[in-house]
Amino acid sequence: MMDSDNISVSVRQYAESVQNSGDQMAFNALFDLLWEPMYGYAASILQYNALAQDLVQEIWLDYWNRRKHVDPTNIKAYLFKAVRFRCYRHLRDTKFNKLQLQAAMSLLSKNEIEEEESAVELMNQVNAILATLPSRCQEVFRLSRINDFSNTDIAQILSISQRTVENQISTVLRKLRKELSVARMHTFL
Repeated sequence: MMDSDNISVSVRQYAESVQNSGDQMAFNALFDLLWEPMYGYAASILQYNALAQDLVQEIWLDYWNRRKHVDPTNIKAYLFKAVRFRCYRHLRDTKFNKLQLQAAMSLLSKNEIEEEESAVELMNQVNAILATLPSRCQEVFRLSRINDFSNTDIAQILSISQRTVENQISTVLRKLRKELSVARMHTFL
């Protein structure tokens, strides 16, 4: 298993080969290293796996088409910023009406609906709490806790210091603990 530093060196080397000579094998190796984390990041934002796959696929095609103009030293940050941009643009442009939501809910059994409602309620509480925080803080938290990125990787992807990453994660966790414990107390009263 490669450590984080070796992976970073490999990613940069592959990106340089892709940029300089259009090396398809280097592109495939880069894809193999970064596809899964990029997909996980997109899925955590979109909450829809098939769409996340499609958007990440589009990003890889776009990268291949722009390979001569993309800085290989920060390829990982470039690709993750592209994921973030595409996901947020899609969410901004997509609106679901009540009829579409009702149709989706009618496909579930009653037990599944109750479980789904509990999970949705908890997720809504977490999202509501996260929504009160700055967008960068939300993004750091999702990369850390949902996508399981290291603080070093998050700092690189978002172009911020590792200390800032640590502080923002602590802020979110403190806020979630406080708000969720208050919410639980209200449900039992």
